[in-house]
Amino acid sequence: MTESKSSNSCGVPEWFAVPKRNDSAAYINEVFLAAVNIPFCIFAFFSNLVIIATIIKTPSLQRPCNTLLCSLAATDCLTGITAQPIFVALRLSLYYVSSTCSYQEKLFLAFYCSTMLTSGWSFAFLIVISFDRHYALSRPLIYRASATNKGNILLHPPIHPSIHPSVR
Repeated sequence: MTESKSSNSCGVPEWFAVPKRNDSAAYINEVFLAAVNIPFCIFAFFSNLVIIATIIKTPSLQRPCNTLLCSLAATDCLTGITAQPIFVALRLSLYYVSSTCSYQEKLFLAFYCSTMLTSGWSFAFLIVISFDRHYALSRPLIYRASATNKGNILLHPPIHPSIHPSVR
């Protein structure tokens, strides 16, 4: 163990570790954090799952911009199912240093990797959405013609030669 890590943190960085004082107020804060974070992670998972299901089941919503929003919702859904519960488990396990030291280090690594991965994906999707919206606003006619074939088919249905006599 290096000098930059304390003996109580078990491989968890100082900025994430439990306060050095041993009082019940710090533990109550952690329990309150868990009590707030668990319902939020359940809400994040199911609300983003509803968004994904709505976009998939409704053909009129299946446009490129909504596909990008669906991708962002999938990333947020993944965050709600991985990073938030791991965070709560890690924060609560920090109070049991003597028996769970290797467990804490593995939990922190899992938390750090899942947070970096999901936040990186979210950031990448936000950048792609920004460029898509910029392109849609700067060249609306070109964007509509190139990005929505379904819209063109609905606006201009094909004319069958038997219906329109001038088309042969």
